[in-house]
Amino acid sequence: MHRSQLFALLATASAFAPPRGHAALTRSAPSPQRTTRRSMDEDATYEAPSDSTTIDDVIDVEQGADDRDADALKRELLIKMSASARGQAKSEYLNDDVEEIASRLEATRPSAVSLDDVRGRWSLGFCSTQLFRSSPFWMAGRATCKDGKEAERYDWFCEMHRKATMVSEIGAVRQIISEDALVSEFETTVAALPMRVGGAMPLNVLGSIVSTASIEGVGSAADGSLELELLMGDVEVKGSNLPGIRQALDAGAKLDSRALSDALPIDTPRPVFACTYADDEIRISRDGDRNLYVYVKESGDTTPTAYDDVAADLGIPALVSGVLNAISS
Repeated sequence: MHRSQLFALLATASAFAPPRGHAALTRSAPSPQRTTRRSMDEDATYEAPSDSTTIDDVIDVEQGADDRDADALKRELLIKMSASARGQAKSEYLNDDVEEIASRLEATRPSAVSLDDVRGRWSLGFCSTQLFRSSPFWMAGRATCKDGKEAERYDWFCEMHRKATMVSEIGAVRQIISEDALVSEFETTVAALPMRVGGAMPLNVLGSIVSTASIEGVGSAADGSLELELLMGDVEVKGSNLPGIRQALDAGAKLDSRALSDALPIDTPRPVFACTYADDEIRISRDGDRNLYVYVKESGDTTPTAYDDVAADLGIPALVSGVLNAISS
């Protein structure tokens, strides 16, 4: 299956058990078994975000059911994902179908997942929880909470956070994994001048929330999953189109999460992010609560997005040009 086919299937979206024994984490090769670090909580239901996308390609699913099991499962998985708005459409039967197919695909893995398998740029195509929890910042937040009531309160807080930010539209959500770091890019758009009775001026504030965590340990679970032990670094906003603000952000304004964590009377959180399946097209990952994340590979490049092509002009020149062209045509 070609990568263009994978993205074409995802473009049809209308809006954007328990863990087994694990191996001790080391910086290089998998090591002997260790015990589970935390237990699972039940997934909650979530509000659908205002995600949107367009169909730019034609869906091509010519491969038949007689192909290898993994290819057939991937094709079925992508079709289900494309109808689920990245898991945020609150369709229980669709999300359950994705979970079931992903579990079957995990079972087809021919060998243990390695760090080489997961290097590159990966676009999030499905998430069984809120999309922003794919960021190591939010994983670290969860890791500070004990299982049970504290975890339930954290889940509730995340749900309220998403409801409070429903005015924003979520764009690309990706992870970039290199030898020693995991970078999360979470692109958002919000109306610059919202109006009182629906709609807004056609000016949008753009930005990408970029969270960087170092990979402190690499381990292998008993089932062959790759485990990445993460240590949260910093959070910054890149690609802002706000004049003045963009210059300050590009000058190095960022939140040093590691320094903040050191200043608080808590143990430094080191969440474990498991990669349970990976090939050159699809990656399946799970966090400490076994929430499901399915990624489609963009490329093998491990360089974070520069966002140099985003002008800090709030889109005003483009709007004026569009108005003049419309009037003169």
